[in-house]
Amino acid sequence: MQITPISFLNINKISNINKIPFKGTIEASGDTFEKSLNKIFSPENLRGIFLNPENEIGHGANNVVYSIPDNDKFVLRVCKSYFRPENITSAEYVDTDQHEDFNIGQKIGHIKADGGPFGMCQIIEVLKKQKGKSYGVPHISAITDEGGKLLPNETPYDNYSRKISFKTLLDKASKMDIGAYEKLLEMFDKAQDADYGFDPFNCNNLLLSDDEINMIDFNRSKIKCSYLELLNMVTNHEYLHTFYMAPDIDESLKHQAYEQTVTIISKFLKAMQNKGLKLNYEYLQNRESMDLLRCYEFQHAIGYDENSGLTIPQHLENMGLFDSTLENSKLFF
Repeated sequence: MQITPISFLNINKISNINKIPFKGTIEASGDTFEKSLNKIFSPENLRGIFLNPENEIGHGANNVVYSIPDNDKFVLRVCKSYFRPENITSAEYVDTDQHEDFNIGQKIGHIKADGGPFGMCQIIEVLKKQKGKSYGVPHISAITDEGGKLLPNETPYDNYSRKISFKTLLDKASKMDIGAYEKLLEMFDKAQDADYGFDPFNCNNLLLSDDEINMIDFNRSKIKCSYLELLNMVTNHEYLHTFYMAPDIDESLKHQAYEQTVTIISKFLKAMQNKGLKLNYEYLQNRESMDLLRCYEFQHAIGYDENSGLTIPQHLENMGLFDSTLENSKLFF
């Protein structure tokens, strides 16, 4: 897959709005679509949205996301393997909005349309819009099949264009102030407290805007993700090794990437300190993230001196970032 920057506009909770115009829709009231037997989208307008390539704003291995003309609040997502927009002749909107006061690009409803394969119903998800460009490079498992073969229309993991995209985003993330990292942690906690689960394997679920790091692709789940995994995604640490080893990348850029990764880790951990948060083992799903704790970038970021007589856990505890009394905490290292 050629890396496709996904650019979204910001979305805040809609309040005190009586009518929100949607091209091809019925009126909406409050902060949700009006529940009605009327169709929120006409089949004609739906076909027009999906058959116009200019409306596509991003795609992954399984789904495609489309903008809604003249609407800056929501986007549409469909499963590309089974979606047949040219066959739509009827559609009905189903509201599932939980009225949350945050935006993680979550689903607020779906449209049931006809015309799917074998006479099946087609589901069109309605999501809140986010802003920013896709961060990092997806895990290699996301772009290859079970046999390790590159999926159709995907770009190789170590392709030069992926490396340059990775470095460009490191440039941007490292320049953000600590407040941006504090907001990221606040949103992360708020979403997980509301029983949304975050995929800790796909860095493209993070979006970078000019001054924020935003998140998308949460699903309803009680399985939580750890702060360490979030930090691992923000650094895209696994791909950093591919960048270091690349013969087609100048050594000065590799040094910059090292320093920028140190800066990102430092700002993220400072934001944790400011919020009174601690690294923990309890929610760790992705054990690859533990490599981040042992890397030189992390030790440099926390100012760790191996001759100090302290272990890394003791050093982190002194920083207020770790509690060695937690059950299984030693497994962290």
